[in-house]
Amino acid sequence: MPTTPHPTQGVTTCTRCGARIRWASGPDRGQRTPLNALPSPAGNLAARSTGLGGLVVRRLDAEEPEPVDALLEWKAIAHWSSCTGGNNQQTPPPRSRPARRRPTVQPPLWGQR
Repeated sequence: MPTTPHPTQGVTTCTRCGARIRWASGPDRGQRTPLNALPSPAGNLAARSTGLGGLVVRRLDAEEPEPVDALLEWKAIAHWSSCTGGNNQQTPPPRSRPARRRPTVQPPLWGQR
């Protein structure tokens, strides 16, 4: 019995093309991957929900070419391959704080006022 994700939970829109996507962790450690919101039988990734509401994704390979029903996985496609909005390069995340600026006025030297 194939499983399907919740139709609206965790769904956002792509800032480039406006398509509905879901963010998942993986398949490489520390990587966030956008997935098309709906499952696809032609997908090359297996996605599953975590107990905390997130998604984890892994690549389908020769050893496990199909999603595992016991893990409640479904086939998904990375949104990078189907995005129609301009440049398909991944943009870096915004910096957590702005760059430091040098002071515009130099403080007086020792002994000067």
